[in-house]
Amino acid sequence: MQDQAVAQSLPDKNEPADTQAQTTLPAEHEDPLARLDRALQRISFALEKGKHAQQRQNFDAQELAANVDALISRVRDTLAQTAGTEET
Repeated sequence: MQDQAVAQSLPDKNEPADTQAQTTLPAEHEDPLARLDRALQRISFALEKGKHAQQRQNFDAQELAANVDALISRVRDTLAQTAGTEET
């Protein structure tokens, strides 16, 4: 989405130089609805990006917890085996 907003704000290179100057008006001269739309697209993109990062972080935490549980189980098994061999 954000790529679309950026692409819309950049002038075409095939346009004459005077047309490019007209399309790059200062922010206060742009259409308020177009500015608002681009701002909302940037916010939406940032929220989606944050959501994906959060999901990736949650997955990493779950994977880490599973690995720690597996390690604990292996250590317990090893200690049980060691204790069993010392008694005999």
